[in-house]
Amino acid sequence: MNIIESQTTYYGQTFETLSCQEAMIERSEFEECAFIACSFHEIHWRGCAFLNCLFKECQWHLNQVTHSSFKLVRFEDSTVVGVDWTQAAWPKKSLFRALQFTRCVLNHSTFIGLNLRDLHLVECVAHDVDFEGADLTQAICRGSDFTNSRFCRTNLTKADFSGARNYSIAAQQNTLKKTKFSLPEAMSLLDHLDIILTDI
Repeated sequence: MNIIESQTTYYGQTFETLSCQEAMIERSEFEECAFIACSFHEIHWRGCAFLNCLFKECQWHLNQVTHSSFKLVRFEDSTVVGVDWTQAAWPKKSLFRALQFTRCVLNHSTFIGLNLRDLHLVECVAHDVDFEGADLTQAICRGSDFTNSRFCRTNLTKADFSGARNYSIAAQQNTLKKTKFSLPEAMSLLDHLDIILTDI
């Protein structure tokens, strides 16, 4: 396949080394599709649907996802930067794990207020990502780098931050119940407390 068209249904197809720039793709559906080493720069996915799809070694730069839906979509070894995921169509209660990121770069992304229960964000670089008001209950965030990312009124109940680093999470401003952290990184949780630590 050399091109993705609007108002088209794609089932079980593999797209390899596809390169798209500054295009609008409207109301297309992708089910059980694989995108391998593809490059999408400033693509506007409008009203599209992705179900059980894989993006591997892909580039997603400044894409828009207006009214598009994602269910069981996996990004692996990909760069997905500058995406405002709040533009997408999200059900209030999802029966599917919407997104899974493994070994990805997710810098400058926005997840404000989203229901991201069971999100997988493993061994990723997530700098300057906004999770304000998001529900990350039971999210798997192991081994990821959260430099300058924002957690405020974020539900982190039973989330797993084992091996994660460079996060700044205030216990008073977020929900932390049975949340997993690793030492020594977990010491940063004390930064937001009005306490004095001594080595005696």
